[in-house]
Amino acid sequence: MSWIRRRARDAEPPPERLPDLEFLALVKASLERYAPGVTERTELKGNSLSSPHGWAIGVMPPVHGGPHHYDLVALPDTSLQPDVPCFMDCVATIAGDAPKAADTWVQTAGACMLELLDRRQYFADHAGPDDERGVPGWHCIASGAVGLGVDAEESRRLQNSLVDANVLHHIANTFTADLELPFFNGIKVFYGGQPDKGQAEIRVNGERHEAASAALAAMDLPEPNAFTMVRAYAWDGWRRSPAAPVWSWSSASTRSSRAAARGSR
Repeated sequence: MSWIRRRARDAEPPPERLPDLEFLALVKASLERYAPGVTERTELKGNSLSSPHGWAIGVMPPVHGGPHHYDLVALPDTSLQPDVPCFMDCVATIAGDAPKAADTWVQTAGACMLELLDRRQYFADHAGPDDERGVPGWHCIASGAVGLGVDAEESRRLQNSLVDANVLHHIANTFTADLELPFFNGIKVFYGGQPDKGQAEIRVNGERHEAASAALAAMDLPEPNAFTMVRAYAWDGWRRSPAAPVWSWSSASTRSSRAAARGSR
């Protein structure tokens, strides 16, 4: 996985940015809280967190945003060489809260990776090609909506609004033609911001999708009354039902944490 470590060895992070491995250590701790046992015998090295079960998470060189952004790539199965399947996402720290940023990634894109590995709907929801809450023509694994803001009630209001809007199903015709990766494609939904200065963005495989973002903005979702950001993540892959799990760990531990881990659904 040498391509994960493309940043020059002597490059120093800005003083307000955690080094990559320190941020990945926060991701590791959050994954362990979310899915006890999943990080057993994982290794932090270079710019990646690697599991002996074959999955890995890496920090890529920044491609957009400032020093508060972390561009992450998740690789569910590194044994598939030479073109290792992966999906990309970015997360930003707010007010310097790096642990919260790590939690946000784990509860959205990370949840999709865990569900892709386990496939028992402990971490994210499945929707088939004909499901009314899915992406037509695709098997979809979708996280819950996670809200960040200054007011917990407002965060819940916008989270519920995003879930109820069934965004990806309604705007699928704007982006499905661009789901071009051979294994699977990652889609991030982002909405919110300051009152009267809301933002709406869809990213497909790490890149802003202009048509889908415009369609999201046109959905007339409620404006935030206080600073609030809501995000969700979905993975689109198989055009039929998935086969057996790639890997799973103790169902007892995952069941015990499921209610807390997926409380925003």
